[in-house]
Amino acid sequence: MSKNELGSQSSPYLLQHKDNPVHWKPWGDAAFAQAIETGKPILLSIGYAACHWCHVMAHESFEDQETADKMNAGFINIKVDREEHPDVDAIYQKALSIMGQPGGWPLTMFLTQSGQPFWGGTYFPNTAAYGRPSFKEVLHSISDIYENQKENVVKNVEAISSALLEETQPKGDGQLSLASLKQSINFIHQNFDTHHGGLKGAPKFPQPVLLDFLWRSAWLNEDQPLQHLINFSLEKMCLGGIYDHIGGGFARYSTDEEWLAPHFEKMLYDNALLISLLSTVWRKYPNPLFKRAVSESIDWALKEMKVETPNGFALAAALDADSEGVEGKFYVWDEAEIDIHLGQASSRFKEAYDITKNGNWEGHNIARRVTDFVSVEAEDSLKNQCKALYDIRKMRIAPGRDDKILTDWNALMIKALCEAGLVFKRADWIETAKDIYENLCDVMIHDGELHHSWCNGQLGPKAYLEDYANLCSAALALFEVSGIDTYQNNAKDWVDVLNTQFWDQKVGGYNFAKSQTVKGLAIQPKPIHDNATPSGNGTMANVLCDLYHISAEPEYKERFNQLIKTFANSNPNEIFATPGLCSAVQRFEKMEIIAIIGPLSDNSTKALISKASNYPSPNRKLLLGDGQTAFKSPHALAGKTMRENKATAYVCQVGTCSEPINTVIGLEEHLSSIPI
Repeated sequence: MSKNELGSQSSPYLLQHKDNPVHWKPWGDAAFAQAIETGKPILLSIGYAACHWCHVMAHESFEDQETADKMNAGFINIKVDREEHPDVDAIYQKALSIMGQPGGWPLTMFLTQSGQPFWGGTYFPNTAAYGRPSFKEVLHSISDIYENQKENVVKNVEAISSALLEETQPKGDGQLSLASLKQSINFIHQNFDTHHGGLKGAPKFPQPVLLDFLWRSAWLNEDQPLQHLINFSLEKMCLGGIYDHIGGGFARYSTDEEWLAPHFEKMLYDNALLISLLSTVWRKYPNPLFKRAVSESIDWALKEMKVETPNGFALAAALDADSEGVEGKFYVWDEAEIDIHLGQASSRFKEAYDITKNGNWEGHNIARRVTDFVSVEAEDSLKNQCKALYDIRKMRIAPGRDDKILTDWNALMIKALCEAGLVFKRADWIETAKDIYENLCDVMIHDGELHHSWCNGQLGPKAYLEDYANLCSAALALFEVSGIDTYQNNAKDWVDVLNTQFWDQKVGGYNFAKSQTVKGLAIQPKPIHDNATPSGNGTMANVLCDLYHISAEPEYKERFNQLIKTFANSNPNEIFATPGLCSAVQRFEKMEIIAIIGPLSDNSTKALISKASNYPSPNRKLLLGDGQTAFKSPHALAGKTMRENKATAYVCQVGTCSEPINTVIGLEEHLSSIPI
């Protein structure tokens, strides 16, 4: 009987490996106990379902009997889904960085029986290539070192463990001000590609958290060149092959510097963050291309990522890059296909989307827009052609979908739906955000505890910092668009959980997880650097900022200041790495609350909301009152009533509010006169 134990797991990634001849074990105490019992070191392999190079290594090595025999003989083999256990991944990615190697997936780490890392890498080929040894050679060398060079293993373990402990300690000096943020912008600006947008070089990631911070900085500093550069960068992404012009949605990153060839996997978090950012920038630059990308990306998510839950639905984690074992096969086209399916209309489509006989990528064509996008109306015929190709594409064998529902990523999309719904006047998106939120809470909260993941009826690990932080942020976004106080109270309750169970009383900051992840490593990471997703502590700084400005309750300001003291650092490299925290500093200092009091069904109330929603300041926050309730909480609405029984707006900055305003023209005049 096979000793592969992944067949009972719910993770789609682990189930991809359930038939490997490798004796895989899931992460847990049982695997470590067996390592101690046998005296074998641990081979830890971390990846995720949509990861192309994870598939490559699986086919080359983990499905190969000879390789599996070496793994089974010399190691206790543990397979981890990084999306299910981001805390495990974070620790060992950091360990790999300490070893002087670039991180990524698949992550291959060799550990002692107590989980201490002593050597590692990422992808290893089945035969030596790319300047890397073969995986069989690696297995042989590590087995030999572990057996015959114990003293070197011990030295490595001690050095790496010590460095890990040092790396996980906050490096803040509390020195972060609007002035220091302004000074850092030139440093960051130098890293931008003025020809193609985004950061220089390849591969090229969208970097929405960084762009959001830069957008706020450009607004506060009235930096028009930087605003134009961010607008240009987003435009290039929306035109490039990283955007799926046929089916909607953004891929994870571009393999080249001009956004042509994506790494074809689609992640829920990328799309959520880009929808939010595009909605924000659209208020200043109402580019129809942005509106189209937002609308089509939301349609893609609600059509292709929907996962049924017992009482509704939420959204899946990712779509794979590969289909039929080939990266991108589902998404690319040959010119002849376009001619056959579009007939006489193919000529204009090929001209618009860079379709040629020889192709623009490895002999095939990735649809990217190379002619001007003038207006949504002018695009009707091309849109119909895209729809026709989408229907044809649906008949192909589709990439696999990772059906895990992740609390933090769904929360990011809830927030995005609220922001886009407000800006583009799509009440249906806001209602969908409410539905996902309710169903997410329904499946993820069990016996009063929030969980990180759910798949096929099985709950995954208990929630991490980023689950709570992003759910707080989503609840506050729902409060902003609905005025329903329950959402604000939910956010406050989760902050209480974080303050009680995740806050480090000794050094400050929120821990990644409630308890120590690896028993053999006395470390508690505190995420502050933003990567593809915003860091937990950076997100919490923004949550605390919002709660203080809404409620005026001093404990939120005190905890916010403690976070800044713990993590803030005026070094430009640190500012570059912590844009989420830096955005929170800007928002805390320059928050603009627009309170609108009046029945939400009333046209005059809707008109004021519409004007406030399109005010381009990235620091504005909208609060809604029904005109009937005598508000005491939130504090920002206290004492505010309708004037002359009409819908009324109040604009508040730094504790000072305007006179009541009950005309759209009056609100526009006031907003245009606000000093930045």
